[in-house]
Amino acid sequence: MKKILLIKHGSLGDIISSTSVINDIKKHFTGDQVYILTSNKFKDFFNELNFFDNIIIDNREGLSNTIKVIKKIFNLKIDLIIDLQNSKRTSVYALILRIFSNIKINGTGIFSTHRYKYDKINMPSVIDGLSNQIEILGITTLRKPHLNWLIKEKFDFDKINNQNFFLINPGCSKKNFKKKWPAVNYAKICTYLNSKNILPIIIGANEDKVEIEEILSLEKNVLNLCNKSPLSIIFQLSQKAIGAISNDTGPAHLIAASGCPIHLILSDFSNTNTVIPQGTNVSFIRKKDIKNILVEEVVEDLNNKFDI
Repeated sequence: MKKILLIKHGSLGDIISSTSVINDIKKHFTGDQVYILTSNKFKDFFNELNFFDNIIIDNREGLSNTIKVIKKIFNLKIDLIIDLQNSKRTSVYALILRIFSNIKINGTGIFSTHRYKYDKINMPSVIDGLSNQIEILGITTLRKPHLNWLIKEKFDFDKINNQNFFLINPGCSKKNFKKKWPAVNYAKICTYLNSKNILPIIIGANEDKVEIEEILSLEKNVLNLCNKSPLSIIFQLSQKAIGAISNDTGPAHLIAASGCPIHLILSDFSNTNTVIPQGTNVSFIRKKDIKNILVEEVVEDLNNKFDI
């Protein structure tokens, strides 16, 4: 029996994309022990996925923590590491492990024993890149996120009385403020949707509260699911929504993976070929400064791309 360790710390969008190859890996190594090294933020996500014999937490906090993590890997007597994070930190892990052990390592870093070298000028999307990487190990890939297990909480569709609805995802992490379209513009989109008898449903977490409250102050006829929209709820809503509009942020990947038509509002800080979700159901509008994207332009896109 082999022991396989996957490494995937974050972010949410990348975690969602990585479920495609994680599912492929699990199928390939049926009967073997598979572990994952991740940050505490995504422990519950991987617990619910229910693929792993053990989840090892690595919050990437300083030298002493790094030493503890590497010791855990040594003690587990891992046969193969599949580095799905491919960061500078995990390259350091690979270097130390190569010096002191015979562990095989699959990744993009220079210390990998089974290295995937990608074209840095024409970089692949996240899913294609990870799929190409593990195919070096002889693993068959499907190149599709694995998310049908997201059933922890069920959404009560009776509360929207069979209305047509549209998902509004106005949030973005504070560090990515340049990827955030103004809340006042999202409010105008909500007003437009209401004029078409389509219920806007706002999703988001506590860090999105300020933007969502601004939207609600301008357009009250919405269903506000701020702090009431875990991933399982977003996924269920996405499967029945007419469409969605979103900044470049983690939940957008989940919505896109459901098959829901989604229109992204982007600045030049978002790479449309690699980082954003890929698929025929994904469209976008992009300008150097996201604030220069006009509501009228987005409304025109919604009219052209959605059943509105």
